[in-house]
Amino acid sequence: MNERGVETLSLRNKDLKRIRLPIGILALLMLFQLGLAAGIVHADNKPSIEMTSQVGYNRMIKEGAWNPLKLTLTSNQDLSGDIVVQVMEDRNGNSPISYVQHVELPKDTVKEVLLTIPGQPYNKRNNTVIFYEGSVEKGKQIPFSNGDGYIQGATFNSANVAVLSDDPDAMNFLALLQSGNSKVSVMHMKQQDIPDNPMLLDGIDVLVLTRFASDTLTPQQVKAIEEWVKTGGHLVLGGGATYPKTAGPFSDISPVKYKGTFSTSSLPELEKLGAYKQGSEKGGAAKLNLGGEVTLSDAELVKEAKLLYAAGGKPLFASRQVENGKVLYAAYDVTQEPIASWPGHPSVWSSLLSSELQKSNWNAMRGNYNPMLNLSYILNFFPSLKMPSFQALAWLILIYAIVVAPLLYWILKKADKREWAWWMIPTIAVIASGTVYFIGAADKTKEMSHTLNVVELDGSGQGKMKSATAFFSPGSGNYHLEFPANSYVSVQREGGSFSGSNNSRSLVEMGSKETGVKLLDMAQWSLAKLWVEQRSQMEALGKFDVSLFINDKGTIDGSVVNSTSKKLDHAGLVVGGKLYPLGSLDQGKSVSLASVTTAKSFANGNLSFALFQGVSGNGQDPFVRERGMIDNYMMASSWSAKDAYVLGFSKDKLFNYLNDGHEIDSNQLNLWVQPVNISWIQKGKLNIPFGFVSPTITQSSGSWYVEPNGISHIEQGYIMFDYDAPDMKKMTGGTMKLQTKNPGKQTEYSIFNYQKQDWEPIVWGTSKQWSTANPNEKYASQGHIRIKLSAKEATDLVLPELAVEGAVKP
Repeated sequence: MNERGVETLSLRNKDLKRIRLPIGILALLMLFQLGLAAGIVHADNKPSIEMTSQVGYNRMIKEGAWNPLKLTLTSNQDLSGDIVVQVMEDRNGNSPISYVQHVELPKDTVKEVLLTIPGQPYNKRNNTVIFYEGSVEKGKQIPFSNGDGYIQGATFNSANVAVLSDDPDAMNFLALLQSGNSKVSVMHMKQQDIPDNPMLLDGIDVLVLTRFASDTLTPQQVKAIEEWVKTGGHLVLGGGATYPKTAGPFSDISPVKYKGTFSTSSLPELEKLGAYKQGSEKGGAAKLNLGGEVTLSDAELVKEAKLLYAAGGKPLFASRQVENGKVLYAAYDVTQEPIASWPGHPSVWSSLLSSELQKSNWNAMRGNYNPMLNLSYILNFFPSLKMPSFQALAWLILIYAIVVAPLLYWILKKADKREWAWWMIPTIAVIASGTVYFIGAADKTKEMSHTLNVVELDGSGQGKMKSATAFFSPGSGNYHLEFPANSYVSVQREGGSFSGSNNSRSLVEMGSKETGVKLLDMAQWSLAKLWVEQRSQMEALGKFDVSLFINDKGTIDGSVVNSTSKKLDHAGLVVGGKLYPLGSLDQGKSVSLASVTTAKSFANGNLSFALFQGVSGNGQDPFVRERGMIDNYMMASSWSAKDAYVLGFSKDKLFNYLNDGHEIDSNQLNLWVQPVNISWIQKGKLNIPFGFVSPTITQSSGSWYVEPNGISHIEQGYIMFDYDAPDMKKMTGGTMKLQTKNPGKQTEYSIFNYQKQDWEPIVWGTSKQWSTANPNEKYASQGHIRIKLSAKEATDLVLPELAVEGAVKP
């Protein structure tokens, strides 16, 4: 090849090198893109889920109640598995627990899952949300493609009022109300926010329906609201021209029967009820100028209803006790102007909802916890689990010491076999140890339970029950407990004899037929304590038939009949700050209070010591469980503030649950309670002695609380409180008195004069008593008395007691 050819070839080689470099880079880029694409395709094959969460009510959680948790899930593949909310140990000492619900997730389809979780603050440190394909126990965890994998929400310390209305501002004035340590939160809901399950309404104190098309509610939602009312809820039905549309589905529990409408240009009764401006210590008359006619609903009371206030001879406000709850009727549309924005309107509803505000404030003062949790230590007094006999163990140790030491030595020496001691002593030790074990394990070879039930009767033959139960595991392993459907369970695990850990796993899954609780990795001889609630009434429980009145001597009289389904022991009537022991009450047995000569006054929360006095000769308290239930449930709940109630105990089996389909041997102790009313009118005379009508706090500018012994503590500021004595409306003339054992230091008291629409000072006499004649003319608006207390400095005091006496209209 000549030089020119060589040069040409050299140039071609250089050109090829220039071409190969970009071609190689391009090839690498194409391979990288193909690999990336392959990776993307591979990633698409992996299942993932998008999740959003909404906890509580408007993202606020009611502490001490069960709250709804709505999870919205969207999967990129068809998936079937368990969604799990793992809750770590909470402030009440409940152990880590997982709430499980099985769910089917079709590809690219939005699925809403509704769970029920305990009321407590939630953050990334105390909970996790996980999806397990297949099942929580054996399935593979599927990641969430978004979100944090946990729920977050804060608790609120208030009375929670939910409103269904087509007016977005309806009932907003309730936010001005405040009762001591609690306030009122108003939240507006839509039809789709109402659950089908009454327990998911557990965090709502009051539900208001006004100017709302209730026919848009499903039958399941209506039933859930009715069940919620029957088990303690407070429903308000707003009136006016839209009352039939609002209250139609609830006619069976309404206080009134609708007749039509009527118009009026003035409402003096309403003006009296809202006589002072809410949020102001000085108050002042709040004049109501309707500026024309307003339309009210015309209705008549049903048999079970109670007239609260009338307008023009027609019901203005009426209430009805529906088992354990209440329904309140208002004749006017609460969203209608000018009433809705009238300055006295908050004061009206402060009076109408005073019992709910009082209960909310009481719950706030005690931390909004479930008083059933206080029964935890009482569950440790397991009647079926007994400590080994000290005498038997002492004799065993003594025999072992004699056999191993002098007796064995003497026998072996006599037989010249002292070398046998090397194997005989260990053998005897093994036999002795086995004997001690079997003595201690004699009653610990099977599953057992210890259950404490609180049965709250409503006086109509029905009631609800709350349960705390301890499950004993004889051996280590997993246990599957089966509770009735719609049971809501929290768990507290305690280490066993061979394990001090309580961090074992507990799974709770609600099904259509049962609520299943799986206790995984239970240690031998350990306890799992479970708190069980159901938002449904128990039928055929019966009631106490109680007739109470004030006799001619001014003392309580009447009778109590046990019309429950059980025999009750250690029964008692609590009324007027006294305990009337009733002893044992067989079914149908009647006790006259005239035969009770041992009525006992009790203070400092010592109701249990008044009912159960003394201990056995060996120093043991045979009533430690009964005392504990009274002290830790009655005195830690709103029952302690009730004017009068009956209580008693039984040991019948009321609450059953299964372990792997088999019934568990159970020891049960049941506390029965029922509120009762007193008839104040006898022989044409009204007589309400001191100490029988408790005041209800309706407004407070600062912190206050009440001790179990009845002493109130108030910081600098003021409180307003009401006495309700509806029977006073029937009285002509008469006398009303107020007295206090301790009015406090640097305090001023005033009573509202409805005639003058202003406050008047109360001057305590030397006996710390104040009285007035003809109270209905000035100080009692349809049996409603309002007092204001102002404190210039922090002080302790006793709220005044009310007494009324006079003739009633013929």
